[in-house]
Amino acid sequence: MRNSLRLLLGTLLIGVSMLPARGMEAPAAPAPAAAEHGAETTDAAAPAPEPEGEGGAAREEPPAALAEGRDTQWSQSRSPMPFDVMRSVQFLQDQVARGNVRAIRVQALLLRRFGATFLEAAPEVWSDPRNTRAVVLFTFSGGTPDVIQALLRENRLPEGEKPLFEGALAYVRNDLPAAAKKLEAVSVDALEPVLAAQVSLALGQIHQFDQPAEAIENLTRARLLAPGTLIEEAALRLGVPLVDESGDHQGGDRLARRYFDAFHDSSYVSNFETRYVAMVVGRAMPDAHAALLTMDAVVDALPVDRRQRLYLAAARRSLVSGNLRFAAIASDRAVELGELQPGDLARAVLYHAASSLGVDGQDASRAALDGIDRDLLHAEDAKLLDAAYSVLDSMVKPALLSEASNVPPDPPETSTILSRARAALDAASHEMKKSDP
Repeated sequence: MRNSLRLLLGTLLIGVSMLPARGMEAPAAPAPAAAEHGAETTDAAAPAPEPEGEGGAAREEPPAALAEGRDTQWSQSRSPMPFDVMRSVQFLQDQVARGNVRAIRVQALLLRRFGATFLEAAPEVWSDPRNTRAVVLFTFSGGTPDVIQALLRENRLPEGEKPLFEGALAYVRNDLPAAAKKLEAVSVDALEPVLAAQVSLALGQIHQFDQPAEAIENLTRARLLAPGTLIEEAALRLGVPLVDESGDHQGGDRLARRYFDAFHDSSYVSNFETRYVAMVVGRAMPDAHAALLTMDAVVDALPVDRRQRLYLAAARRSLVSGNLRFAAIASDRAVELGELQPGDLARAVLYHAASSLGVDGQDASRAALDGIDRDLLHAEDAKLLDAAYSVLDSMVKPALLSEASNVPPDPPETSTILSRARAALDAASHEMKKSDP
């Protein structure tokens, strides 16, 4: 893969494009959350205006060239045009969606390399609408905003399309109110699908907090206009929690299953897994068993080790948030699926034991905790182990005092023990919460 990426970069730098046109289908993620949502662009494939020959008559193109879809306006030996560059960025973004982390670095290199080239481009380059549209996608993808700024300053952009360019510029500058105002003035129905998808993704990101219903609508449009691309991947990562929080739990589960089916190897999958686990745990309190069965159905197609990782993450988060029942059954599910790595097995035992203090019995709980190798735990989980021991010790001391005074102790109610355990574990997990979104 390293050699193929070098070859791709080399062919771009000498002005040859080996990549097929794909209708500019991969948009970019919002600049304010570029690292989180990824970048996505596509190839603006709308036809360029036919250049005029002498006397103003439109020049006829050779039929063979038209049939092959070649751009006959430019010389065969021309340097890469902006729309060529964005085709290559599209290819790299597809690789990111498939889990190729190296493609992220190569994309950044391309964007830096061609940012300066675009700034020095001849004026006639910007007479081709494919190139001006490509610059919008270039900017959304993380390219320097100086290109759009220079084109606006030099009045080289179509007057009727300025809201699109100004909105993209405001967006990457993190001026979200201005970006929303400009981009909402753009008629996405008049844009080619990939550009419409990019604008919709940006608006979805902008409105995810203040207008979630509008955000869901925009993210739905984005993923439907660009299925299978990194733009759909980003739209799903943003949209799944929003749909679930709107009360449509079945819709959230359906979209989560779509993400795991289509993008389980994405370079950003860990970000989605964190969001998904938070979603599951957030609705598990009323009925832990039902929540677990729903989770089973959503992640069923994933490899066993991936499913185990998700169940352990859900168990840990549930324990921190006080849902002891779900923490116990989620950790049990990870064990039931098959052999765990030593560190993961230690976590599973810890989460089950810590969530079952006073239920499994003091002797059984202590034996389980004693069997955990502390060296296999992360620092935060080691604190949780200490907290579990502390709860057990506090449960033993009242009994010892009662025996010394020959006064039979009252049998503690399970709810009281669980309350004490929850309070102690919650206090000890303060630092753990900081690491969770």
